[in-house]
Amino acid sequence: MTVILTNGFLKQQQATPLSDTGRLVKILVVNLMPNKLETERQFAELFSQLTVDVQVTFARMASHHSKHISEADFNHADYVALEDLQNSYFDGLVVTGAPVEELDFETVDYWSEFKALLDWRETHVRESIFECWAAQAGLYADFGIQKHVLPSKLFGVYRCQINAETKLTAGFDALSMPQSRHSTLTKIDDPEVDVLASDPEAGPVVMHAVKTRSTYISGHPEYETNTLFNEFHRDMEKGLPIRLPKRYFSAAVPTNTWRGDSVQLYNNWVASLSNVRVTTF
Repeated sequence: MTVILTNGFLKQQQATPLSDTGRLVKILVVNLMPNKLETERQFAELFSQLTVDVQVTFARMASHHSKHISEADFNHADYVALEDLQNSYFDGLVVTGAPVEELDFETVDYWSEFKALLDWRETHVRESIFECWAAQAGLYADFGIQKHVLPSKLFGVYRCQINAETKLTAGFDALSMPQSRHSTLTKIDDPEVDVLASDPEAGPVVMHAVKTRSTYISGHPEYETNTLFNEFHRDMEKGLPIRLPKRYFSAAVPTNTWRGDSVQLYNNWVASLSNVRVTTF
């Protein structure tokens, strides 16, 4: 379906009119990844495969000063910050991962702003998805669940078992998910957090809490085919310890075995949001 971008670095490239479905889901994507343009493209492409039209607004953490993008570039792309959203309401919120999983949560420079975002979520968003670091950070802030730094990077594609049948996991017998992280979650014992999908090595992968109306995903369903390959070469060039991503190559070629599952997962989420219009809480 159609993806309408209200702002961002990709906005000027968009010229596709909205299809006449009568349904438009408003999603706020808080983009914490260093390469903002790449992440915008990944989510725009993923959302374009859904069965519902979506309108996407990109936001950032204003308290973080990017090494890769100037303030002038952010202004040109019209990225919004939390202070700009006090009178805005969205059907869905997506918060991306960030390469800070080896840091203590409280030492991340935008931690206070992240927690303020969670407070804002309660009254301005119907449902939320937190990915990778944001999933771990959200579970820590919401439920006090601590992450654990890994001795080596969890890197590759993991085929997860489905632990519970819900609207979000409808249509799955298993779920493939790219993982690229230095920390993990162990067994979730909090009764308010349901583990919907998990893997023996990757741990809890998809979690949901009714209390916070939030889904916490430990991986990167938005990744494109070559993303893990590019990350491997990036780490190699930096001299970082890294191994080839697991279950990723077929005949020595990067192979995307997760896209169908990613589309299904997000389609289940967005389809449920399309049934009720966003409003004040």
